[in-house]
Amino acid sequence: MGEVRVQIVVVNPRTGARSEEMTALADTGATLTVVPGEMLRQLGIGAVRRVSLVLADGRRAQRDVGEAHVAVNGEPVPCRVVFGEPADATLLGLTVLEQLGLAVDPPQRRLVPTDFLLY
Repeated sequence: MGEVRVQIVVVNPRTGARSEEMTALADTGATLTVVPGEMLRQLGIGAVRRVSLVLADGRRAQRDVGEAHVAVNGEPVPCRVVFGEPADATLLGLTVLEQLGLAVDPPQRRLVPTDFLLY
């Protein structure tokens, strides 16, 4: 099994300001996408609320979240993004993967199309 890393672009939905392409770890254990907070602020994306999160090691933390569009393979979707702190990894969370109809294929280290579920 291996990590799946993908290129993403973050867009401010109000202004159209776009980030440079960045590498994110596709993480099906993360509900939300995590982007460096400094980058979100540079794009003019503001926090809409503060949420409580459970980190991979079980600790609890507080982070701001904002509204953005995240593009994978050139296809953007609206989503909530976490304002990552300097020690936080950049993650592509399950919500965006599901919105795009993508699944993680760890042995091949890639994203693959999957069916949307409606039941």
